[in-house]
Amino acid sequence: MRLLLATTVTLLLLAPSCAFAVCLKAEESKTLIEGVLSEGTFKDANDNPEQAFILTPLVPTCLSGDPQLNESEQVSTIHIYSSDQAVAQTIKSFVGKDVFVQGTPFGAHTAHYHAPIVIDVTGIQLN
Repeated sequence: MRLLLATTVTLLLLAPSCAFAVCLKAEESKTLIEGVLSEGTFKDANDNPEQAFILTPLVPTCLSGDPQLNESEQVSTIHIYSSDQAVAQTIKSFVGKDVFVQGTPFGAHTAHYHAPIVIDVTGIQLN
């Protein structure tokens, strides 16, 4: 019995994070997700270029509770920004790195969002 318990605990600790993937919940302000941050140039509705920060989660994720996005849709990119000026100033320094992002997710609803899920970031740190 002890061997079985020890083996189970070891497997859980070594299991890939995808085994624990769950949907993000729309408008939940304390949402935390890990991924690699990148920056890209995209076109808005008027074909004007604009910069955006994109988080690529370690495993595709979904969003529950938002009419803009079907809960069963798995997405592999999340547009992040911050309405907090101090946090917004720090985001660029994390480009290319594996980070934890905390904030409020919602479904993209304008041409200025460049991924199906958007998070208004309240905190970001290196993994």
